[in-house]
Amino acid sequence: MLRTIFISLLLSTFLFSSSNFTVRLAVFGDKVRLQKAIDRLPPALKETVRTYQRGNLTYAHSIPTTDEETLKKLLPAYQQIFSDAYIAPTRKE
Repeated sequence: MLRTIFISLLLSTFLFSSSNFTVRLAVFGDKVRLQKAIDRLPPALKETVRTYQRGNLTYAHSIPTTDEETLKKLLPAYQQIFSDAYIAPTRKE
């Protein structure tokens, strides 16, 4: 419960900010398998995940933010499901 509240507070700091950074979570060829992995995230984190399709691949990343420090705090939680997740500058998709 406390962890959910903490994550919600951290997320609120970047939900309304302009974008510079995101957590790149995964690239999957199997959209169903990706969705199953996303569904394993805590509810507050799951709400921050965005996906897009490019060719036969589906990309998953967090909501973009200027607050890199918040992403650094959230990264370990993302990495519990997506072990290769990392913080990166945003780019046009």
